[in-house]
Amino acid sequence: MESFWKRLKKPIIGLGPMDGVTDEPMRQIQCSISKPSVLYTEFVSVEGFARNPDVFKKTLFFQENERPIVVQLFGYTPELFYEVILKISEMKFDGIDINMGCPAKSILKKGGGGALIGNYNLAAKIIEKSLEAIVKSKKQIPLSVKTRVGKDKVITSEWISFLCTFPVSEITVHGRLLKDGNSSEVNWEEIKVAGEIAHNKKIVCLGNGGVKSVLEVRQKASDFGLDGVLIGQAALGNPWVFKDSYVPTREEILQTVIEHSRLVSDFYPPERFATVLKHLGWYPKGFPNCIKLKVELLKCKNLNQVIETVKKFKEDY
Repeated sequence: MESFWKRLKKPIIGLGPMDGVTDEPMRQIQCSISKPSVLYTEFVSVEGFARNPDVFKKTLFFQENERPIVVQLFGYTPELFYEVILKISEMKFDGIDINMGCPAKSILKKGGGGALIGNYNLAAKIIEKSLEAIVKSKKQIPLSVKTRVGKDKVITSEWISFLCTFPVSEITVHGRLLKDGNSSEVNWEEIKVAGEIAHNKKIVCLGNGGVKSVLEVRQKASDFGLDGVLIGQAALGNPWVFKDSYVPTREEILQTVIEHSRLVSDFYPPERFATVLKHLGWYPKGFPNCIKLKVELLKCKNLNQVIETVKKFKEDY
């Protein structure tokens, strides 16, 4: 059966997975304002899930309006990828993605995320066990990989060629080296190389890194022969980024601040309301006195305080 990746309209304009960011409330806000081609969950540790799956109930929750939705896994234990995918396949995600590009030191020191780049032996075992679990599940869920062009030097050609020896459905390539994290220039020429290799194997290939608009997605996809691009950091506090050249009004931003807070309040227990604060720090921008609003929002401990803060801001400014 053809995977959903092949059926998506080109260029694919997706919301990239971001740990602590692309949770259920954030994805619902995104869908309500401008739905991307594809959405991802936050990262899920296979080692953590194997120890205590209940911890990930909120992380793995999604609604039908988010489809296609891909769960992203990270880890370093092939047998646990097998075990976890067998369980997660029952949750009816549209796809499963393996993170082979995360630069977080806590993940790298154990051999997961970006530490897998160039570790051909372990990466092969993880992909093989993941595919084995998918076959065992009989769910025909497409497997994808998100990675980078190299660790401390570019190895795009050999690394992507290696990944393409497996029957994965899609590969996303972040155009920065692992050592550069999310800073430095994005090497789109190397992403183009990855796309050419993937396309020769009939594998969908997306680029990632530094893209700030839908217009730029279209340009990058066209200029570098890609099926699409994932937008990440440009979507922080800006769900309107998936609309063509759209600039939200102050009123739209303030209403979204309240609605996002409401979703978080409804979804998480009270002690986890603080998860929305990073978003409340990102939303206010571009209008007079927005810094003052940001400072006050970051003091809020619940939905009512957010509503009162926004109300007072409107009255004062």
